[in-house]
Amino acid sequence: MTLLFLTLFLALIMVSGHLVALPLYLAMSLLTLLAFGLDKRRALTGGYRLPERFLHSLELLGGWPGALIGARQFRHKTQKRNYLWTLFAIAGIHYLVWAALAWLALVERSAL
Repeated sequence: MTLLFLTLFLALIMVSGHLVALPLYLAMSLLTLLAFGLDKRRALTGGYRLPERFLHSLELLGGWPGALIGARQFRHKTQKRNYLWTLFAIAGIHYLVWAALAWLALVERSAL
């Protein structure tokens, strides 16, 4: 399911023509994935945890794909329903923005 979700998102970016956004999403996703791994390790060892607000900020800045992968890979934050709802809302916002940009690009191309 995660792979399908990410593939559809990449398709929206490609249709919109704004490929310059891909490196930003990749970098933020890697950073968020590392943050999830670090937070999971600290949860297991009893260390200082990363605040959820910080993780959500990374997701909002484009790291939500890394958060989806990190939650699945590390089995982290999967039981916290409020956290997941916020993560899905952030992903939905990104989807809506890119769907609108893709729609505008398609309309512009059909007008030519």
